[in-house]
Amino acid sequence: MKKLSYALAAGTLFALSSLAVPAHALPAHPIANASVPGDVVNARYHYVPRKVCTVRTVVTRGYHGRRVVKRVRVCRTR
Repeated sequence: MKKLSYALAAGTLFALSSLAVPAHALPAHPIANASVPGDVVNARYHYVPRKVCTVRTVVTRGYHGRRVVKRVRVCRTR
């Protein structure tokens, strides 16, 4: 119970301290029409297709007809 009351007191102190900050200290929002449309760069997220690798089991016949089992990694790009 003691820890809970300490946590509650700390939370209220934090809330009061954040409300005590003046409003003009907050970052200003940019004005939408202030820039020329030709200067705006359209930045997109660059997605690089990665390899998708799976392990396949290849069964072949070896000496005297015995089964030889190999694990082969097969990779493809998306």
